[in-house]
Formats: sequence, C-alpha cells, structure tokens
Amino acid sequence: MCFSATASFSVAAILLTTGTHAVRLAKGLPPAYMQWALIPVLFAVQQICEGMVWLHLDAGNADAALPFALGFHFFSHFLWLWWLPLCSYQIEQCQIGQNNKSSQFRQWLFGGIALFGIFAGSLVYAVMLLHPEWMSVTVREHSLIYDFSAPYQGTIDMPFTPMMLYGLIILVPLLFSSHRLIRIFGVLVILSMALAGVTYNKAFVSVWCFFAAALSLYLVYMLRHQATLVKDS
Repeated sequence: MCFSATASFSVAAILLTTGTHAVRLAKGLPPAYMQWALIPVLFAVQQICEGMVWLHLDAGNADAALPFALGFHFFSHFLWLWWLPLCSYQIEQCQIGQNNKSSQFRQWLFGGIALFGIFAGSLVYAVMLLHPEWMSVTVREHSLIYDFSAPYQGTIDMPFTPMMLYGLIILVPLLFSSHRLIRIFGVLVILSMALAGVTYNKAFVSVWCFFAAALSLYLVYMLRHQATLVKDS
C-alpha cells in the first residue's frame, strides 16, 4: 500500500472491525453470504502483511521483508483469483432452487472461472514460493514496487496480457452476477483498477489491493441490505 506501515495497519484495523460486523450480519443469511462477509477480514490480513513489509524495508532489512511480501502475494496472486468468482458462484447457487435457468448458466460460468483461477493462481504462486530470490521489493514515490523477474523470458505471443486475464477472472463473475449490489461492486472494482493504473502504474498491485480493501467495506452495506430483505420477507 502507498504511504506507510502506519497506513496499512490502520486500514487493517478498520477492516477487521468492519469484517467482524459483516460476519455477524451474515450469520442470519444463507451460507453463501458468509464467504462475502469474510472478504474484509482477508483483506485486513493482506494489509497486515504489507505493513510488515514496510516495517522491515524502513529498517533496511529487505531479506526479512520477503516472507511478508510472499504473504501479500498469496492473496493478490492466488486467493482472490478464485475466492471472488466462488463468492459469485455461491450466490447463483441460491437461485437454482427457483428454477432460474439464467442463474444455472451463471453458476456454470462462475464455477469454471473459479476452477481456472485456482489453477492459474496455484501455478504462479508455486513459482514464487519455489524461487523467492526472483522477487524484489523497493520503495518508490511512497509506494511499494514488487518486481518478480525470472532469469529467462518466454517467447509465447498471447492476445492478452496477464493483467488483462487477471482482470477478467476477477470482474466477469462480479459484473454478470444476478445480484444487483454485486454488479455495483464490480463497477467499483473497475473504477479502482483504472484509478490505480493511471495514478500508480508502477505500484499497481500494491495500490489496487489497497483500493479493493477499502471497497470491501461496501460489502457491509450489501449484507445489511440483504439482512433487511430477509427480515421483511
């Protein structure tokens, strides 16, 4: 996250408090919503990892920062690639009992994306774990720059960049959800990606994860709204 360790830890504290409230709200809802409620808590752990990266870099100990950088990337390059699609999959599963064919298609689509996210995330993160020496973390303009450089370069031409693929895995299940508030969340995620790309291109991963963490607070509103609907029904 940009700015400092203090900023990361402060955001983590807010997310933990809000996430605890979200979990309480989800207890009165169908099980599918509990996975959404845990998102602020998971983002809090991710921000704590990055706060520790800041502390060790500020102390001039880049080697000690590396395990926490890997912890941060566990979320950014593995967990979110399947957790968010699976969240959307679970919501569509709630609609199957209503014989909603559209939700059946969405469930199939989002489930496939989640499985692909597990495969792609496992592949990328396994390489990071096996070769942590290929990763470096530096501070530039009050932001953390994560650089992962393999000693060799591939020559495969693809019609899309890894960042584009990452965006599709995250965004498609959000934008095409049958739940209106989830689609709104998807639009907010797009805006956060655009803002991070334009203003902090070199530190995109770090800054976008911070914006996404802040956006996860919106999920409390979504859960509260759903709890009101359940209560009134």
